[in-house]
Amino acid sequence: MKTQKQITVYNEKESFKTDTIENFYISYYQDERKNLNRTDSHQHTYYEIIWIEKGKGVHTIDFKNYEFSGPCLFLLHPKNVHRIYKETPTSGGVIKFNDNFFVNEDSHSKFLLKYGVFDDIDVLPVINLNEEEKAEITDFFRLMCKQSDNGDAFSAHIILNLLKSFLLKIYQIKKKSCSIEDISDHRFLRFKQFQELLENHFIQHHSVSFYAEKLKISSKTLSTVCKLISHKTAQELIKERILLEAKRMLMYTDLSVKEVAYHLGFEDHAYFTRFFTSNVLQNPSDFKKANT
Repeated sequence: MKTQKQITVYNEKESFKTDTIENFYISYYQDERKNLNRTDSHQHTYYEIIWIEKGKGVHTIDFKNYEFSGPCLFLLHPKNVHRIYKETPTSGGVIKFNDNFFVNEDSHSKFLLKYGVFDDIDVLPVINLNEEEKAEITDFFRLMCKQSDNGDAFSAHIILNLLKSFLLKIYQIKKKSCSIEDISDHRFLRFKQFQELLENHFIQHHSVSFYAEKLKISSKTLSTVCKLISHKTAQELIKERILLEAKRMLMYTDLSVKEVAYHLGFEDHAYFTRFFTSNVLQNPSDFKKANT
């Protein structure tokens, strides 16, 4: 039985096992069969790219299951709650880094990171690789690992440039697999600004008008932009974000329904129950019992 009030979050201090390059970690790995599935659902405070060269299983991200079989890549945003169930031992590599690694970079590099590779409009957290793509990923890992082990005065700068090139390569591969919006389109930029505001304020503010005012546009214009990019209205996206957090808290913590309602900005927990039930088709108490 869980006794936690929050979802488990792993930070850099716990997960970056070496400090050769600040805000960056890379390594190869090989599973042992006896320790295949030792980690429960969790979040990170950093971005993570997992390269599965061999092995198969199911990757669960925010209640959705994605089957995988190597060679493939996992792209994990800090806000994702996920768990990897491995049917067989896997081998490959892992890269972890945070926003601070790009702190002195140009806005285009930062934009590529947030909205190109790790964009979640059309979620593609598992990218299957053909033989040519596998060879390219292998080469990038080899170069970055070698440079990380080198540890001289130029290593951080070299790795930063290798990582940017690596992200561009992933973006190129990703574009072959799914439709990605043009990141130079002003409507796409406005939509991403809305998403960032929503992530920061969805607990306190549930109305479209708040976000429209922050963006200095009308509520109608905001919903039109959202509909164009995501095929959902602004209000639908706000509702989805609240429901996602509600599900996370009900499933992964021991908070009561009343506590969850209060945490999500509902002064009346009975209203929260009606809101959750009408959208999930299951009341929050039953949802919690069924998933804990």
